Amino acid sequence: MQQKAQFTKSKVPCLFLHRGGTYYASVKVSGKTIRRSLETSDYNTAKNRLDGVVSEIRGASNASQASTFGVAIHAEADREDPSIKATTRHYYKQIAIALHKVAASMPVDTMGLSIAKITMAELRNLMDKFAATTAPTRYNGALALLRRVYERAIEAGFVANNLPLGLKRIKPKKIKHDLPTASVFASIVADILAQKKSHSKATAAAVELMAYTGLRISEAQSLQWRDIKDDHLVIKTAKNDDFRQVPLIPATIALLDRLRDSGIPTGANDPVMLIKSPRIALAGSCERLGIDHLRVHDLRHIFATRCIESGVDLPTLASWMGHKDGGVLCAQVYGHICKKHSSKMAAKVSA
Repeated sequence: MQQKAQFTKSKVPCLFLHRGGTYYASVKVSGKTIRRSLETSDYNTAKNRLDGVVSEIRGASNASQASTFGVAIHAEADREDPSIKATTRHYYKQIAIALHKVAASMPVDTMGLSIAKITMAELRNLMDKFAATTAPTRYNGALALLRRVYERAIEAGFVANNLPLGLKRIKPKKIKHDLPTASVFASIVADILAQKKSHSKATAAAVELMAYTGLRISEAQSLQWRDIKDDHLVIKTAKNDDFRQVPLIPATIALLDRLRDSGIPTGANDPVMLIKSPRIALAGSCERLGIDHLRVHDLRHIFATRCIESGVDLPTLASWMGHKDGGVLCAQVYGHICKKHSSKMAAKVSA
C-alpha cells in the first residue's frame, strides 16, 4: 500500500498542506528546500501568513555565514559611516563595550552566538539587564545601535527581521532641577579649593567655567584660548558640529582674568580647562557639605537657571546653549523656573 505523501501542494505557490493538517511555507534557498509551519490548519489564515514567512526565509539566505552577535555590534560601531558624526561613532563604540560587559555577566553570553540565531527572548533579556545598569538615554542609544546592526545583517542576508524594532525606547524621567543658590555654589567652589590638592585650583576653575558658560563637558574640554574673544566664546557645538557664540558674563571674565594671572599657559592652542572632568571633586564636595548630589551636567543647568532669573528670554538662551529649536527644549526643561521667576517679577508690579 502506497504511503500518503507528507506534503501536498496547494493552488498558492510555496503553500503546502502537511498530512497532519497544518499548512507550511516551503521555499528553495540556495538549492535547499526550507519549510516552516504557518501554525494553522485554516487555508485563508495560512494564505495571509504566507508572504511574511516566505520573506523571512528568503531574507536569511546567508544565515550560515553570519558572524557572532558581538562581532556584528563592534563592526557597526567601528564602521566609517559618513551620515553620522565622529562623536556619535565614539558614543556607539562606548555602548558596544558596555553591552559586551553586561552580556559577559549573564548565564549565556549572547555576544558569542551567531546573530542569525539570537532569539527575541535572548535580546530582550540582554537589554533588560543593560537597562538596569544605565540611564534611559544610554539605553535608547544602545537600542539605536542594535537597530543599525540588524539593518546591516538584513542587507547581508544574515537575518530576516530587525528584532530590536520590537523593543521600545525608555522615556527618560523628567528631572526637576532644584539647583544650588549662588551662595551654595560659591561654597562648593571654596570647598574644592580648600582640599589643597595639586589639581584643586584647576578643578575649581573647571566647575566655575562650566557654570558660567553653560558648556557641555566635551565642549569645555575642547575649549582653547584662541576661542576666547573680547565679549564672547566661539564654541563648536557638540551635538551638530555647528558653531555658536556664548557671551562672556562678568563672572566668566573675572575667572579668565584669574587664570591668566595664575601663570598657566595661555597660548592660542592651549586648553582653558586643565583637567578632564571635575566629576569626582564635585561629588566629594557635595557629600562634605551635606547637599544634594550635583552632576557635571548640572553646571550647565545652573547657567541656564541664572540666565532665566536674570531676564534672558528663552530663544536667546537656546542659542547660547546650542539648541536649534528656538527655545522649545528650554521651555520644557526650565518651565518651572520661568514660572517662579514670573511670580517674583509680578510681585514687583504696582497697580
